[in-house]
Amino acid sequence: MRKEIMLTMICGIVATAAGAQTETSDSIRAQQLDEVVIEASNQRINAEVSTYIPMVRQKNAAQNAVSLLSQMSIPQISVDPVSQTIQTAHGQDVSVFIDFIPATSEDLKGMRTQDVKKVEYYTHPADARFQGAKYVINFVMQKYEWGGYTKLNANKWFGVNRTEGSIYSKIAYKKMTFDLFADEIYLTNRHTGQNSVENFRFADLYGMGPKDVSRVSEMRLGRYRNNSNDISFRALYDTENIQISNRIAYSLTNVPRNDVGNTLTYSDALFPSTESFTKTSSKDWALKYSGEYFFMLSKQTGLNVDASYTYGHNDLNSDYTAHDDLSIINNAKEEIHKLSVYLHLNWNPGKANRFFTNFGVQHDWNIINYYGNSPSKQKYDVGIYFLGQNYQHVFNEKWNVGAGLAWIWETNRISGVNADNNFPQTNINATWSPNDKHQLYLTANYGSMFPGSSQKSPNMLQQDELMWYRGTPELNDYKYTNALLSYTWLPDNRWQLSADAYLGMIKDRCVTLYSPTGPDGTMLRQYFNGGNYFSEYVGVSATGKFFGGKLVGKLRPQFWIRKTTGEYAWHDNQLTCTAQLNYYLGSFYIFGWYMTSGKYQETHSGVISKSPSKYQIEIGWGKNGWNISASAYNFAHTSWEDLKETLTSEYYSFDRTTFGTQHHARYTISVSYTIGYGKKVQRKNEISGSGTADSAILK
Repeated sequence: MRKEIMLTMICGIVATAAGAQTETSDSIRAQQLDEVVIEASNQRINAEVSTYIPMVRQKNAAQNAVSLLSQMSIPQISVDPVSQTIQTAHGQDVSVFIDFIPATSEDLKGMRTQDVKKVEYYTHPADARFQGAKYVINFVMQKYEWGGYTKLNANKWFGVNRTEGSIYSKIAYKKMTFDLFADEIYLTNRHTGQNSVENFRFADLYGMGPKDVSRVSEMRLGRYRNNSNDISFRALYDTENIQISNRIAYSLTNVPRNDVGNTLTYSDALFPSTESFTKTSSKDWALKYSGEYFFMLSKQTGLNVDASYTYGHNDLNSDYTAHDDLSIINNAKEEIHKLSVYLHLNWNPGKANRFFTNFGVQHDWNIINYYGNSPSKQKYDVGIYFLGQNYQHVFNEKWNVGAGLAWIWETNRISGVNADNNFPQTNINATWSPNDKHQLYLTANYGSMFPGSSQKSPNMLQQDELMWYRGTPELNDYKYTNALLSYTWLPDNRWQLSADAYLGMIKDRCVTLYSPTGPDGTMLRQYFNGGNYFSEYVGVSATGKFFGGKLVGKLRPQFWIRKTTGEYAWHDNQLTCTAQLNYYLGSFYIFGWYMTSGKYQETHSGVISKSPSKYQIEIGWGKNGWNISASAYNFAHTSWEDLKETLTSEYYSFDRTTFGTQHHARYTISVSYTIGYGKKVQRKNEISGSGTADSAILK
């Protein structure tokens, strides 16, 4: 007790002496009392929302928001600590918000996790601020009166040459908050490229009649370098009934070198053995404005408007040389305009009835100038308009049911070719939660997806001496149907258990088609609608906390059944598993994570991919604004192999190995430091880089 009193007095003296340069914090005694409350009940669930309160040791150990979610082991979501992705347990995207404002991945990396009060997981929320998202994670943060903070972060990889640094600063005064963010990432790699064995069946190659040709390509050199920079500024006005956020961001990605050299051998004497060299470079930049406007019109009605405009420019240069006389130059310059406006209105006339209306307009303009061997100019004018209505009937906290219907109109103007379409999207859902420990959730969805602009490009480009490629303007949309049943049980603070089953189908999917119809009888790759894709799984998730929460373990096995029909008919059953273990010792922690290898046919091609297992061990320390960690990822995997792929079709097949940095052994040191100033700083949703604009360049 005397130590607590002395330490509290010291904190008070330091705060008084530092004035506005030092962040004022609560006393240690108050923090300990809060922790007692948290430990008493740190998870609860009902039909509308699941609420989880992180332990203090988890918040101190977590480097960022994704790390915190991983350590909390929320059963309804799946977190990959390596790729920093957050999905539902059944693989759907999760929209992440911080105090009801959309967050980017960089926002999550920059979060001060000690300020997280609780984490909420919603399914089909009716709140307009969630913008119609089906699955939502919302971080509720500690609020402060005034002040700000600055956070520095540095991350260095060894084994893979990557360096990342970021800085952002936040200052709040009364109802206003201002943020400034900047970062830089530098990556080099001398082990990028592919080995492949390709088999061609030509009907009449160069007028010489039918030919079967095998082409063997072996990588002999690879050089890759990437620099990316982001800077952004945001002003946020926040009151109980109004939220207004305006943000301007600039992003630049520069790849001055992406060169690959290969040795080529052929089974036919028509092509002598030789070496090929592909020299590629690109530079993409984008300037983006985004605004979020929320107004509580009445106690029953809320309106959210989010608008954005992006102007971008992409340069791509590619030069492929082989033999003595073959040089294929495919260069492109692209100008991009993207405009979107979305309105979300929720109306809750009573406790039982909740109506949610969505209206949206998105328009993309892409102007692409191809020059080199196949010069042309392509113009894309793609518009998407939708109107949707959702209704949620809340019987009580124990159960609710809901349904939604949206209609989407799509207009495509691609270099004089018009292709318009419209289609519905529907959803039904029901949740039953008899008490704060059990939840049963059911949902089913039906709708359409549309191909990307590049897949509809009418332009035809040459890839190498035997392959050409082009888009298909007549490509149709494809339908999807899926259903999910999940059960979650939270018996006490020590256990989190869930089980789920999923069934999904994509009908008339978009896949690649190979045919010997290119110039001079060469192979042509394009897209077409063909075949269905079925995927099913059953899975369980179990998390246990031992020794007062100092040891936390999670196990997530899944049994998958996948089947495809059509040109690339295929069937496979697979058992996968993810496991992780956390141990906390004072301010130190040890984290281990493992994911089994995977095998699957890609959703939108006939390619069967095999990826190796992934694992990571991390040791870290967090205290007084510092967080320092060292990790070893795939430390026994010395190969640079990232992926093995196979494809089999009537006229073309291949076995391919891709080399890169995704699965190679690497060792990482991360250091971050946060300094706060003022009194009760409002650390809410930190800003981030926005990324460059989506490209329609044919690749």
